[in-house]
Amino acid sequence: MTSAYGTTLPSYGTKRDVGKALLETLAAPSNAVRDRKAPNDWNAALNMHVRLSDKDKNKAETQRDASNKLIKELDQKTKAKQAEINRRLQDRITTVSYWKQRLTTEHNAICQEITNANMSKQKTQQALASTELPTEVSTNCLKNRENREAIDLVQDLVDDELINELNMLSEVQRLLSTRINDTDSRIRNLNDCKNALEADIKDKEECLRLDEHCYKLNNGTAGLQAVAQPALYDGHTATVEKHESFSENNLEKSEIARVMSCLQRELNDFSINKSNDELQKQSELVGSMFRLRLKELTEAKTGLDNQLEKTNQEISSVEDSLHQLREALRSKDGPLKVATTRFAVRAKRPNVEQTRDAVHNGLWSEINDISGAQDSLKNQIACAEETLHRLLKNKERLEADITIKKKSIQIDEQQCLRLRKTLSWRGCVAGFKL
Repeated sequence: MTSAYGTTLPSYGTKRDVGKALLETLAAPSNAVRDRKAPNDWNAALNMHVRLSDKDKNKAETQRDASNKLIKELDQKTKAKQAEINRRLQDRITTVSYWKQRLTTEHNAICQEITNANMSKQKTQQALASTELPTEVSTNCLKNRENREAIDLVQDLVDDELINELNMLSEVQRLLSTRINDTDSRIRNLNDCKNALEADIKDKEECLRLDEHCYKLNNGTAGLQAVAQPALYDGHTATVEKHESFSENNLEKSEIARVMSCLQRELNDFSINKSNDELQKQSELVGSMFRLRLKELTEAKTGLDNQLEKTNQEISSVEDSLHQLREALRSKDGPLKVATTRFAVRAKRPNVEQTRDAVHNGLWSEINDISGAQDSLKNQIACAEETLHRLLKNKERLEADITIKKKSIQIDEQQCLRLRKTLSWRGCVAGFKL
């Protein structure tokens, strides 16, 4: 071994042996005789200290280089990770903003659809309400026509079509009521979807607020505090796929609800239009039946009036004839009295003068002829009186029938047809004129 002065020192064995020797020397009692060390020992200790110092220095340099490298690497990694998180936050903000925009657009669409559905419901309710007055009018027409009398109280085509109209109105009311109930169900579904969209939009807005706040944070932001790691973990956190499927489901449900509501509105309009057309046609048919029936009644009344006029003329003629017959019968009284008087006077002729001469035979024939004429006149008078009685009965029947026809005309024309003409079917699409 060589000392720092170039002298070769004796070897003491291994470094462990040298150190042990030093420790034993230092640990010796203070009162013991201190051993003197040889120069070689001194050189060995010095060399050992140098080697240990060099080794520790090299190790420290290596450690320092590793630390600097680690610091640099970790700093770069931290900055890269922070930049990556910023990029991901920006991407996430963009994604959430995209979903929020879709949800907002759908929310606006469903709000408009709710408004349209409510308008359609209101239109259908108005159409339903507009059937009440026509139903009342048709019912009153049937009740008024029950006041017809005698033979005119007939189940005619007008009654049949009025009954058909009432049945049709009842069916329309049932149909429109069903449409209103279905529309209510659609509106409830729309409101449920609207509430779900609003809740989702609210969550998206809160998420954007928090993510934008996080995006703005940097190392120089004041007031930052470290958060315990366990508090950062939430076992209920949803996956990105679940997050997107949740909003997608809300959008899909809303779109389906809007489509179904749109179809319901179209069905409401179709039902209103179809009902309106059917009721319009039925109303025109009822009006035609009324006019036809009024024409029949008017023609019948005119015929009865003409017949009554002829009957009155015939009654007058029969009464004149009867007066003439009675005058003729009375006119036969004088000739009969003359003839019978002559016959009775000549019967007083005496004895053989009591002959059946031409005068006798002529008087007898005259008396028989006059008596026969009287009998004929009496028979004719009886027949004339019977004819007059029948004519008077016919006159009463005609007058009664004319009165019935007048009442029937008054009911149909004044109480029914005029009432129907003042009424309009107010459907939501077109007018229904009764």
